[in-house]
Amino acid sequence: MRVVVTGAAGKIGRWTVRTILDAGHEVIASDRILTEESASKNFIQAELRDYGQVCQLLMGSDTIVHLANIPTDVRNTSQAIFENNMIVNFNILEACKDLIIPKLIWASSETVLGYPFVPEQLNYLPLDEEHPTAVKSSYAMAKLLTEHLSGMYHNFTNTQIVALRFANIYEPDEYAKIPVMHWNEQQKDIQKKNAWAYCDVRDAARACLLAVESNNLGNQVFHITAPDTIMPDPSQDLADRFFPNVPLKRPIQGYESLMAIDKARNILGYEPQYTWRNVLNKDGTLKALPQDQFTLTNI
Repeated sequence: MRVVVTGAAGKIGRWTVRTILDAGHEVIASDRILTEESASKNFIQAELRDYGQVCQLLMGSDTIVHLANIPTDVRNTSQAIFENNMIVNFNILEACKDLIIPKLIWASSETVLGYPFVPEQLNYLPLDEEHPTAVKSSYAMAKLLTEHLSGMYHNFTNTQIVALRFANIYEPDEYAKIPVMHWNEQQKDIQKKNAWAYCDVRDAARACLLAVESNNLGNQVFHITAPDTIMPDPSQDLADRFFPNVPLKRPIQGYESLMAIDKARNILGYEPQYTWRNVLNKDGTLKALPQDQFTLTNI
């Protein structure tokens, strides 16, 4: 299968390119910056705000994995984020339609659920794909509007369009900072802003591959997170303390993620393999890890 991965120089993109290549597919990697570190030998620099370049990049492909967006509100103005991300996402959808590309997989975000979360605006926990959306930033607005656009394009093209709502992404060598950044009492309260959800970049890349290789998906949205929260506390304890008046849609087990991944498990076969609990001891110190756990961090 010939797969184009946009945003291939980014955090998820680098790992996704390697994961799809390792599964035996041909990968065309693309970003608007040049990189000599991509696992794919076929790397094309492209500006996705230019529709002609998008068409040239996507032409002849079987599947697109679209990961190219401005990723944060921190270093960009709201206008720049919205303008860039909406134009880029529209161009990708339009080119997939015009070129009759059978499948598009793209990166949405947990922010469409109302990040930062506040108890009064949550209908229930765990948060699933049926939970109402409530955007609070231009970044989240562009993601949610693209989810709506995806449904429109699917309706008149009947192609498969899959949105993966990724939570906060961690690479293997970033786990060491979790105790300092998240585990003190003040941070526990602050980090409820996304229900303490996170995702290992290797599981994010695996989710992309699963979507590439799955069939008859139609138009779908999936939550993609780690199997647990980023906190050492049981998830029910976190819910009781920080979201005391939010009802439960189903029982919460152990340390499970409060962004439900049941749908991805059932349809994609997504089963996250990586968690900070494999890397850190209960006191926050690092466990000894094989060197191959870190080999892709800078790829």
